[in-house]
Amino acid sequence: MNQITVNLHDCKHCEGKGTCKNGREESSCLACAKKNDLPFWKQSNQYGLLCGSCGGIGKAEPLTERMNKRIAPMLAIFLVSGLLSLIFWAAISKSPFFSELLAFSSAIIGSVVGYYFSGKIITT
Repeated sequence: MNQITVNLHDCKHCEGKGTCKNGREESSCLACAKKNDLPFWKQSNQYGLLCGSCGGIGKAEPLTERMNKRIAPMLAIFLVSGLLSLIFWAAISKSPFFSELLAFSSAIIGSVVGYYFSGKIITT
């Protein structure tokens, strides 16, 4: 399988500390208060809340990098589930094009499954 590496950078919101001090008089900001699921009446004048941008670890992963890592697997999941539902619908409705749909879909599903599950099995 592909080795996935994570490039973490210091969080600019909390300056790498993990707690938010961007509100009034170094209290936590409203965005971090909402992220910490505080009720509306307790969101102001809170101190020491976890940073909502990095989750309190002080390091953040860029949004584009997160999207690039997740878009291919999500596309594969939607493609395979869509093709399986198309095959199921064609079988239920007794479509005259069932054999063509099955041949088309099976090649694509086989390629996607082969790509994701072709890794070597490591035994200890």
